[in-house]
Amino acid sequence: MKKYTSLSIILLVAWIAVMLPKVEVQAESMEEESVYYIMVDRFVNGDVSNDRNVDVENNEAFNGGDIQGIIKKLDYIKQLGFTTINISPIMSNDAYHGFYINDYRSIDHRFGTVDDLKELVAEAHKRDIKVIIDMVLTHVSKTHPWLGSQPNWIGDSISNSWGDDLASLNTDNPDLQSYLIETTLYWMEETDIDGYRIYVDDTTPITFIESLQEEVHLVHPNAILFVDSFHPVESNPTPIINDRAYKISTTVFSKSGNDLQPLVDLWDSQSNKDGVYLDNQETTRFTREAVKEGENPTTRWKLALTYLYTTPGIPVIYQGTESTMDNGMDLPDHRTAQLNSGDEDLRNYMEQLAAIREEFPAISHGDIELVEHNNAMTLYKRMYKDETVYVAINNDTTTRVIGITDIPEGMQLNGLLQDNIVREQKDGEYKIALQRETADIFVIQEDQGMNWLFISFVVLVLGGFVVTVILLSRKNKQNDEE
Repeated sequence: MKKYTSLSIILLVAWIAVMLPKVEVQAESMEEESVYYIMVDRFVNGDVSNDRNVDVENNEAFNGGDIQGIIKKLDYIKQLGFTTINISPIMSNDAYHGFYINDYRSIDHRFGTVDDLKELVAEAHKRDIKVIIDMVLTHVSKTHPWLGSQPNWIGDSISNSWGDDLASLNTDNPDLQSYLIETTLYWMEETDIDGYRIYVDDTTPITFIESLQEEVHLVHPNAILFVDSFHPVESNPTPIINDRAYKISTTVFSKSGNDLQPLVDLWDSQSNKDGVYLDNQETTRFTREAVKEGENPTTRWKLALTYLYTTPGIPVIYQGTESTMDNGMDLPDHRTAQLNSGDEDLRNYMEQLAAIREEFPAISHGDIELVEHNNAMTLYKRMYKDETVYVAINNDTTTRVIGITDIPEGMQLNGLLQDNIVREQKDGEYKIALQRETADIFVIQEDQGMNWLFISFVVLVLGGFVVTVILLSRKNKQNDEE
């Protein structure tokens, strides 16, 4: 029988690895991400040396935000509990927002350098924060050289949220497809970024989107890829930025008294890996919608974020949300992020939600099931392996109660947001009561009963205080009589 040398075996294994079809693998942990979206020019100016043609008084001009500014705020972003930052297009550009690209393989000098991006990624990774960047595949700047040198790569003029009569990309062209796929790989290899938010539209071939994701995941199996479009990739599902969920959640939570049922109806079609949001760089601020309804924005945000963080999907939060930013117009808000203003209470609340989401995998990985409605109060649960988490949201204008009976005997529900404790009633029911416009997240724990040791300690302290007061009073009275 022929004996194989070690070299022969190594070569055989290598050949098998090459010949076998590659299986796309995407990290399960992607479901656990939470994303903070940054419009680079309107975030923080960290390096004034690259301020060219900057005019902070002009809303249409560059305002000076750059990659170094993001680096300086990584600890701030980490404190808020985010695991990923999504930055607007940083390629050479004709507009502050980054969506008028004129060179896909260079960084705009006003945003920084390739070394700056490498530093950002390295510093983010030290803090366990991933970095993904926007990749625009719908259009380019009207000054892009391709309009003259590669006319077959340019399609008809289009209009979208970034402007009118834009030069569209002919993504049916196989040469352009190859260039764009190579470009996505180039930036990942060059700077070690973790993935992309890929902007497409209804004219972008689904086969091209599939090819792009397959090529990226072939080299970087754990890459994060969101498709920002109006249609999902049907034959090979890719996480999408869920526009439908945005429209309904914004409507429901902008005003108290609205029932959550329209959102419940979406659960079957939502993936745990879809990006979900309440506003972004292309929409009106959620704060504006709440203000128009005469509501308290902080209260509205708390309820909406509780829902966003505890239902299927990855929360994608636009910069300045933590400061309840509102430009006072029914237009996207591209002002510089107001990071040091606003209500500290909302920032603390976001930190709480992030910590709870990280602590309990059922919230990010689990199945979701409606437990009960009571007018505009809703109770649902997330289930994963042997863990169950209950979420109660009362969007009503009055206190509401929902009773449940499927909690094991001898257990209690502990509220993580409000420190509520719900114990079993005599009839075996657990009654969750919430005041108007509040929410809580409950976990099942063993019923500890009354903490008699603590109560005894309090009684002793109070008793001692009362006795001391009485003795002092008597002594003072005796002194007065003498």
